Amino acid sequence: MLLAAILASCAGNEPRSGVLSAEQIRETVTGNALTRCGTRLLGQWRYTARHGRDGSLEAVVLAGARREDAAGVWRVTEDGLYCRTWNNDWAGGREGCFSVTRNGDALTFDHVSGAAGEAASYTYTLGEACP
Repeated sequence: MLLAAILASCAGNEPRSGVLSAEQIRETVTGNALTRCGTRLLGQWRYTARHGRDGSLEAVVLAGARREDAAGVWRVTEDGLYCRTWNNDWAGGREGCFSVTRNGDALTFDHVSGAAGEAASYTYTLGEACP
């Protein structure tokens, strides 16, 4: 018990784990990229989304020789939901809102309302590199 308290007091500079507040979401994603990577039947893929300070959203999916670009907008509600709308057919072009949980450089977006897209939960890494 004492060791846990000592370790917790030394961890001051590490990102905290847990559901992020509206302000924490804004601070974390504004001006930053979020990346997801994986493999599918035809090989590896990488999705990277960049969050502009003005609420703009730009994304690229690279899968082998294939590239798909998208743009949209993002916002954070006062009750702490991250919402995004794509200008293409991703998520049917409808807004989807997510709660955001952070664990180190990993951010998990859990669907709450609107369009979920292809999954109900997404985990991204801060930055443009695949883990």
